[in-house]
Amino acid sequence: MKLNRVTALSLSLVLAFSLAACGQGASSASSASSSSASSAAAESKTEEQLLAEENEILSANDALWEKVFSSMDKNVTETTLSTNYGDFLLSAVEKTKDQFSDEEYKTLTADAEKIRDIENQIAALAPADAAASSAAAQGTAFPQFEGSDLEGNPVDNSLFAGNAFTVVNFWFNGCKPCVEELDDLNALNEKVKAQGGEVVGINTETLDGSQQGIEAAKKLLAAKGASYRNIYFASGSEAGKFALNIMAFPTTYVFDRDGNVVGQPLLGGIDKEENLAALQKNIDAALAKDSAK
Repeated sequence: MKLNRVTALSLSLVLAFSLAACGQGASSASSASSSSASSAAAESKTEEQLLAEENEILSANDALWEKVFSSMDKNVTETTLSTNYGDFLLSAVEKTKDQFSDEEYKTLTADAEKIRDIENQIAALAPADAAASSAAAQGTAFPQFEGSDLEGNPVDNSLFAGNAFTVVNFWFNGCKPCVEELDDLNALNEKVKAQGGEVVGINTETLDGSQQGIEAAKKLLAAKGASYRNIYFASGSEAGKFALNIMAFPTTYVFDRDGNVVGQPLLGGIDKEENLAALQKNIDAALAKDSAK
């Protein structure tokens, strides 16, 4: 499983981990007036601009970060998800420092510190919005949306009403664990059809109808023999914010007929027996809820 702050760009590493940071690059010898101007400039930046700068930090040293990410502990906790992502990365770098030269270690540490600074900047931009966005990802219902499947057919929240339950899997093209479970998800989809359920994929690289992301996703799905429905919508919509607030990939939710979350989201692939069992528990709960209506 890989961790992710926001995933919306095409670079595989950036898509694996979009964080929220940008290095100020200011010298400690800067004058007070320069610092003031720098602060004003930072305050005038939008969250999207800060995220883009953060992505630039990661992509500049993508080979090093990919090595860190591949060695990360797969056990993600609520504390991990709520902490400043820069601090989380600093911890991850520290745990893997033996794999890097002194210069590489310094580079990774500097990157993580920049990311930590920008996480703080983003939190200060609009704390109320940040809280609302965090609540959305931990909320009880999937936000209203209008979008399309990967073939261009329109789709909206009515998809939930058409199923006794819907298994929604969040993934992206550059996430190896995500891709590895596509065939298992397809098999699950065939199984739950008989129960009135459906598996739906949401690939964060396809948001906003990105043709590059869509074509890459379709190739991966075809290669794994996966034909279940995958959908996308606008990244700036409430549904988009929900998807981009997912911090662990793959993550799989179960929703009832009203679009409400059933049980706890599953962090990790269902190709692992214990994860599949946890998902099945949520499916069983959704079926029981539906039959009780």
